[in-house]
Amino acid sequence: MNLSALIAGAFGVMGFVLSVFAGIAANNPMEVILSRSILWAIACYVIGYLVGMMAGQVASEHAAKLARTVADTDAAAESARAAKAAEDAENAAAQNVARASAVPAK
Repeated sequence: MNLSALIAGAFGVMGFVLSVFAGIAANNPMEVILSRSILWAIACYVIGYLVGMMAGQVASEHAAKLARTVADTDAAAESARAAKAAEDAENAAAQNVARASAVPAK
């Protein structure tokens, strides 16, 4: 989904609606209300598109930072797991050596 287009559309519609309400409240003629409302809709759409681009950039940077954090955490956990497995293997080998030397000779 294109975040900038979504936000721009919402800004444009709100600009149009608010301009219509303001024109009606000021008792302007309908032609003036609609012409000004269309201009405000276009202006608000452009502003909303810029805001959406900034919001999209912030969201992608946050997602990248979060992905790096998760990757670092996973790497640390995997490293700790590998170290534990190596330690367990060494302990098992040492126990096997101890058992082998403890067997009485016939």
